[in-house]
Amino acid sequence: MTQPAPFNFIVAKDAKTITVERVFAAKLDTVWAAWTQPDILCKWWAPKPYQCIITTLDFRAGGRWSYSMQGPEGDRHYCFFDYEEVRPKTYYSGRDAFCDEQGNLNTALPSMYWELNFKDQGESTSVRILIRFNSEEDLEAIVKMGFKEGFAQGMDQLDELLADESL
Repeated sequence: MTQPAPFNFIVAKDAKTITVERVFAAKLDTVWAAWTQPDILCKWWAPKPYQCIITTLDFRAGGRWSYSMQGPEGDRHYCFFDYEEVRPKTYYSGRDAFCDEQGNLNTALPSMYWELNFKDQGESTSVRILIRFNSEEDLEAIVKMGFKEGFAQGMDQLDELLADESL
């Protein structure tokens, strides 16, 4: 097994943002597919031992990705991502939030606005994610939930998937 790529995770409380940067040892087409196609995305999105269960994924501006993270004891955490802008193989953005099983926003938990940038580097692809929060408290709540650790594990799982499978 290869060593995971460096994972930059920068919290800027004053700006109410988290920036995540990662380079994947795979071509742009493959990395883009891993972030946008449900049959690939569900294989790496949830940190183990959780599983990502995708209800729907309508990847287009105005579309929605509805999913849950299911734990080994059957507990489920429901979320959605509302896509706002999509520029194929370079960028997409949208709102990520917790919800109930029917997809109704859970206002007790923070929502986030994501901007994902993909850059072709030949045999590798860089992904830069800017996550904006409505308040410092929302940012701190997500960090306390273990977002950094869980997302780092997801990135490592994606590295493994890209290395072990021909997507």
